[in-house]
Amino acid sequence: MKKMRGKPDLTGIATPRKDPTAFLEGGAGDVADKAHRDAPKAAAPAADEPPVALVQKLFRIRWDLAKALKDAANAESVPGHRVTETEIIERLLKQHFGID
Repeated sequence: MKKMRGKPDLTGIATPRKDPTAFLEGGAGDVADKAHRDAPKAAAPAADEPPVALVQKLFRIRWDLAKALKDAANAESVPGHRVTETEIIERLLKQHFGID
């Protein structure tokens, strides 16, 4: 007859925010989880600016232009602020069409 293994030791694992037995105490664990979910977000958009609708476009461009765009995005990026290829394209299109 084989002996059953014991439960694994979970003391080294980070404790969850929600107590797995909290439902027995009237849902106190759900209150703690809801409070974490409802915490204010760091990057909230300004209240006076309306949201801007975005449209996805798919373009095929030459390889050398794509590489130059990628290199430019990497060159403009600095620690703490990453410049994306989309930001460069938007900036150039605004400049071309005289928007903003």
